[in-house]
Amino acid sequence: MKVLLAQVLAFCILVPFTTQAEAENISVVMSSDANLYQEALEGFREVVRHRIVSVQTLKENPTTWRDEMKKLRSTIEPDLVFVIGTSALQAVAGEITNIPVVHSMVFNPFSNTTSTGKNVVGISMTPAAGQVISLLRELNPKIRRVGTIWDPSRNVLLISQVRSIFQKEGIQLVSREIRSAGEIGAALKSLEKEIDVLWLWPDEAFLAEDILQRVYLFSFESKIPVLGLSERHTEMGALLSLSYGSAKDMGRQAGEAANRLLDDSPTAVVPHIQARQLKLTVNLKTARKLDIKIPETIVQRAGNTIKAPIYRNGDWWVFKTKKIYANGKFEVEDHRVTFRNGAFQANETSFLRGEDIAPTPSFLPFATVHLTDPARKWLDFPLAPGRTWSFQYRRRSFTSEDDLKPRYLGGSRVSTWVDANAEAVGYKSVVTPAGKFDAIEINRWDVLHRPAYLTYLYSPQSKSVIKLEADIEFRDSETGAIRFELELIAYGNEAVGKSDSR
Repeated sequence: MKVLLAQVLAFCILVPFTTQAEAENISVVMSSDANLYQEALEGFREVVRHRIVSVQTLKENPTTWRDEMKKLRSTIEPDLVFVIGTSALQAVAGEITNIPVVHSMVFNPFSNTTSTGKNVVGISMTPAAGQVISLLRELNPKIRRVGTIWDPSRNVLLISQVRSIFQKEGIQLVSREIRSAGEIGAALKSLEKEIDVLWLWPDEAFLAEDILQRVYLFSFESKIPVLGLSERHTEMGALLSLSYGSAKDMGRQAGEAANRLLDDSPTAVVPHIQARQLKLTVNLKTARKLDIKIPETIVQRAGNTIKAPIYRNGDWWVFKTKKIYANGKFEVEDHRVTFRNGAFQANETSFLRGEDIAPTPSFLPFATVHLTDPARKWLDFPLAPGRTWSFQYRRRSFTSEDDLKPRYLGGSRVSTWVDANAEAVGYKSVVTPAGKFDAIEINRWDVLHRPAYLTYLYSPQSKSVIKLEADIEFRDSETGAIRFELELIAYGNEAVGKSDSR
């Protein structure tokens, strides 16, 4: 193990080793049994080539951690410790210094002096400075001043490294030092005229929800965007967030690092390994508030947006529709749609066309599924709350009251262009006879001679609208107003079966 320790101490220096005949022993220490931590452990197990002899979860009381680590050293005597979570790293790194410690799912290992021992190797949850710079340049090439707020007692090493990288790229890191959350307001105020964007610093002490609310209020009032560190930050109000992409893959990376340390490999191991999978998230509502146009290249690859569906031959859907007339009468129908040979087919073609035949309309709103016909392809993917768009489509309609009669009696219709607008509102959980779905709500209003107001719920799980409510007014007609409702009752693929979520 002396050779192993020498390798960890040297980090980037190649050290010759002899091949070991037997697998080494690994102990795992977890901060808690949280799902993300379990995913990291699962990824670690997939790739590590050595024995995991113990897995323990820390007790909630920090005063017991030292005794737990003493017991670990004396009873198990592992050759390497894999720690998952910040608390686990704090407990292990301060007590175990003579064998390698590999960590994962630690937010900022530099924020605690006991977590940066020379025997510690870890997978970083936060993006590298270069990755942040690339994203900001893509957002706006004119960004030259990035603000941040940090605690000098916890982050000196990391801040100096980041500042140097930013300077080399022609970007100024404008920082404010604070030592308590009570100083955040004054620090934000002092940055207002000096920065183009505010980057949330990876320090748990300043990322409590009440502090973040003050940060986002500052952002909206000063029109300065915030770059966050997690999807949760984006949901709360950050314009963008760049974070780790997969807890399981971070566990795999930790397993690969453990293999290199324990296999006497000549491959160098560095103390700070970047997560190879990153997740980018966007908040289009915040963009509208700040009057910022997020480049489509960013929106297209954001992990919290719904991408355009890819249909497979044999995909099918069954919808139940209900038309409710002003006089209380209603009609109920079932419609089956199938995707075959690159096109949508339906048991009633008007269901796909969305024809409007007054005065007793069989109004079937357009794009029940995402159609390939450009005139009907109105869903503007990728979808995310805050996205708005306008479009036009052709609509056959009657020209006057005299034309409201059957074609064989001289009735006629003309094709006209109709303007329409839509907005993606937000996500919600929805239950239909086809199952439970996570869907995005889309409000749509069409500028017809008879106004139409439609609310769609679209789910990427079924690749279709799962619910629809539409209110249509028929002016100068005995029909009056009609309410139209649609619901997905089943879906699947002919080769797979019913309700195939894929």
